Amino acid sequence: MARSTDHRLAYRAIRIEGGLIPAEELNRLTLLAHPKDTEQTEALYRIPKGLKLRDEIGRDFKIALSLWQDFQALRRREDVRPHEVTVREWLLPLLRDVLHFRDAAPYPAIKHSGNEYAIGHAGNGGRVPLVLAGFDQPLDT
Repeated sequence: MARSTDHRLAYRAIRIEGGLIPAEELNRLTLLAHPKDTEQTEALYRIPKGLKLRDEIGRDFKIALSLWQDFQALRRREDVRPHEVTVREWLLPLLRDVLHFRDAAPYPAIKHSGNEYAIGHAGNGGRVPLVLAGFDQPLDT
């Protein structure tokens, strides 16, 4: 019988879904007193001198929110092509301007071991494959 692990947090507003950040790691990070102990320093994120990480996070959030609001208006229109408008007006600007994949762009299919993978887009010089779906495409099928 598999051993179950209790993943409780000391915070009621946070619930762990999946396994991206284990509960133990999240608890460890929240108990650290200094930002340098959490690896959340300006230098590690290449934040220019004189700017604070918190300010850059706030800036990126505002950009993302504005992009999302504009995209929501486009989604209601019936004269748009869902995949095209999702990629052009939401996903690529989000990747470039918020997540800092400055070179996110269309990318040719990758051939490996006799197989071809049509990823569609890539970032970081082609090292990060990006599969972008339209707002009308189900993701779990």
